[in-house]
Amino acid sequence: MINMVKSFQELTPELQAVAGGKGGMLARMFQSGYPVPDGFVILPSAFQGEKLNEKAWNEILLSLNIIRKNNEGALFAVRSSALSEDSAQASFAGEFETVLNVRTDKEIQEAIYTVFESRQSERVKAYSFVQDIEETHQIAVVIQLMVQSEISGVLFTADPITGSFENMIGNYVHGLGEQLVSGKANAYNFKFRRPKGKYNGPDEFKKYAFNLYQYAAKLEKELGSPQDIEWTVAKGKLHLLQARPITTLTSGNLDTYEINESLERDALWVNTNVGEAIPDVVTPLTWSLVRALDIESGFVPGYYLWSGNICGRIYSNISQRLSAITALYGSSKLGLKILREVFGHIP
Repeated sequence: MINMVKSFQELTPELQAVAGGKGGMLARMFQSGYPVPDGFVILPSAFQGEKLNEKAWNEILLSLNIIRKNNEGALFAVRSSALSEDSAQASFAGEFETVLNVRTDKEIQEAIYTVFESRQSERVKAYSFVQDIEETHQIAVVIQLMVQSEISGVLFTADPITGSFENMIGNYVHGLGEQLVSGKANAYNFKFRRPKGKYNGPDEFKKYAFNLYQYAAKLEKELGSPQDIEWTVAKGKLHLLQARPITTLTSGNLDTYEINESLERDALWVNTNVGEAIPDVVTPLTWSLVRALDIESGFVPGYYLWSGNICGRIYSNISQRLSAITALYGSSKLGLKILREVFGHIP
């Protein structure tokens, strides 16, 4: 039995794949020098059926005592890290169990089993069904040093409601972040305006704001997608507790009809032809029909939507068409030739 328990520092890129979304990301951030509280990951191989094997438990005790040696009176957080959790497809936020402020070996062992057994809970099964994900989850468990939070919050590097990248949107509460997740406490809101991270929010958080913006901008760039970041302040120091892709990011607010699908990804959009047929801003009803026809005409369900809505006007996605033609015929030159005949000269 090897590779059952690994510290954040020891978790190699190869092992990060079996450490689950949370464990793998925490290890990656820790090794890159982000302010992540120390911890380790119990890999799925540590469990035999529903129980930890004895060698794995001894490795856990050794890892706990290393952290205790450097942190007198240490308390720990025991958190889930399912292989399907915190992925680009589904976050599973709040679905698996988390146990906070555990101290003794016995309490930690009980917390590990609580987290491990939560993979079979009804809410996890329901969420898996909705997301069309296999219900049987392989799960790793993260054990991390608890920091005594004075302020806890989240930061979205893109607006999860409108899909806009103009601002990073955040909020926080005093004390543990569980109050924010559960809605037990009213949150304080703030935002950073790109490109320089100009802060707009309560004065009490201002002294930590720029560091948080810099970490978030760096993480987003390194990971190549908008991030949902959990953070906390303890003893005057900012800590990052988690980062995961924003899975609910949309290209617009359908309630107010503010839509800009060009924000979803890099692509070339033109309104040649369609702009002549439908030159003005379309109504929500018209757009819903156009989108429905677009979905029905696609030959790969969920992919290659040919049209998009940019500020109420209909555009054609040239990049999607070129990708499809290249995949079918193996020639981007042929694709450009075909598209030029329809859309004119393409830069």
